[in-house]
Amino acid sequence: MLKSILQYIIVFTLLFLVGTYTHLAILDNSIPFPLGKMYLFHYLFSLGICILFAYLAFSDILKEQLGLIYLAALFLKLIFFAIVFKSAVFSETVIPRIDRFSMLIPLILFLFVEVLFISKILKKI
Repeated sequence: MLKSILQYIIVFTLLFLVGTYTHLAILDNSIPFPLGKMYLFHYLFSLGICILFAYLAFSDILKEQLGLIYLAALFLKLIFFAIVFKSAVFSETVIPRIDRFSMLIPLILFLFVEVLFISKILKKI
């Protein structure tokens, strides 16, 4: 379990660092919302979900319910994102489509890696 948690930390940290700095370099910091904080939010939440699921799969608690728990965690992630970044998500100022798409890139990146790790955890059960 410790080996897999260390793997999650390394992969998510590399994804956070490479994704954030590459994305900000491409956009030249010309966006009206805190993209770095969005990457940090997805990094912490995805890492937390993977560590939680590694623990739950290892400890036999709610083993049959892990898929349903993941769906609930994903739903909560989206709710918390909307609450934390409500000024950027629900702003009345017009944000160009490319900038709105830039909000989705961190979600897509971290969700992809998160789903890979969660599916690996669920296959071990």
